[in-house]
Amino acid sequence: MAINPLQTQALPASPRELRVQKKNDSVTMDFQSLLHSMSVPEEAKSVSPQTAAELLRIQMMQSTLALSSDRPDTAIQGQRAIAALLQGLDQAPGRQMRSTAALETAEAQEWASSMPSPSTTRDAEVDGVSQTAAEFLGTPYLFGGEGASGIDCSSFVQQVFQAHHINLPRTAREQITVGSDVAPGDLQKGDLVFFQTYASYPSHVGIYLGDGKMIHASSGRGEVTVSDMNSDYYSSRYLGAKRVI
Repeated sequence: MAINPLQTQALPASPRELRVQKKNDSVTMDFQSLLHSMSVPEEAKSVSPQTAAELLRIQMMQSTLALSSDRPDTAIQGQRAIAALLQGLDQAPGRQMRSTAALETAEAQEWASSMPSPSTTRDAEVDGVSQTAAEFLGTPYLFGGEGASGIDCSSFVQQVFQAHHINLPRTAREQITVGSDVAPGDLQKGDLVFFQTYASYPSHVGIYLGDGKMIHASSGRGEVTVSDMNSDYYSSRYLGAKRVI
């Protein structure tokens, strides 16, 4: 009697085939459970064709690796790849822009907080200028002088600020043309203060120290000293002030 091929009893699966089938079932279950376990935002559920294709490619690669290897870490590698891709879905265009903007804002705020404020920076520079100026105290006054043996008012001011990388012209008449104007009631430490002494133009300059005091190379005292700007002599000859810091 002829045997109908359709009636042929299927041969039992080999142990390896059973392992492969079991592994495939496990891979499929792991993939499905991973998909269901991920918390994907609503705006990311409609994935692009490229993302869907990438998911399918990884799933097929995972299945192929599982069929060709008995190593248990193969499925884990596939799961990690899928998890990484799904994690990227959380960065939908709107959310990604918001996340990037938030990150940039946070970085900018951190950078700004680490930078000294303008007032703090100026205070530090002014303190440095005052300390440098104090080192000249007692230096003899010499009209036209520019050294330790003798120095005049404008050279004194020029050298003090030059030590702090602020270049000023040589004479008081020129120095009054630089920087920003300072109102009489707005004087601050480090401002240049100008006077009309022996000539009709600005002929004397000093550095304001606060509390109505200035440090300058005084021809009357014969040295670099500290004087009261509110004295009759200086208050009557005061021309104005400039801020260069």
